[in-house]
Amino acid sequence: MANKKPPAQVNRPEPHDPYKMRSLEQILTLFDGGSFLADVMERHQSLMQDLMDHLEEHGPKGCAGSMSITIDYAVGNSGDVGMGAKVEFKPPKKPKSSAAAFINDAGELTLYSPMMARMHQPVRDVTDFDPETGEVRDVD
Repeated sequence: MANKKPPAQVNRPEPHDPYKMRSLEQILTLFDGGSFLADVMERHQSLMQDLMDHLEEHGPKGCAGSMSITIDYAVGNSGDVGMGAKVEFKPPKKPKSSAAAFINDAGELTLYSPMMARMHQPVRDVTDFDPETGEVRDVD
């Protein structure tokens, strides 16, 4: 017997299904009668505004956010598919608040700088100087 080749497959066009979901947007409009997608878009716009506000207030460092859409599917015995969707948004994190203080000799926080104590030393009058050498002379 000679080698038999399998019959050539004929590419037949699929029958037109007017109910077929052709985009993610169409799938998302199934949830909550379309209000799920409307809510996603509204919250997405809010995230974009949060990003712009963060950029203006704190600069580009840490200016990141995210949106995650999760769709769960469960197939029934008759081929029906139950679906659940949720969306989570994470706005940019605000930077930590900052402050500065000093530690005194007793180990306590204070607003008084130890450098200020050195600055409170008597100030010398240095208005008298030698114009040729630039040497400063104390005036007593």
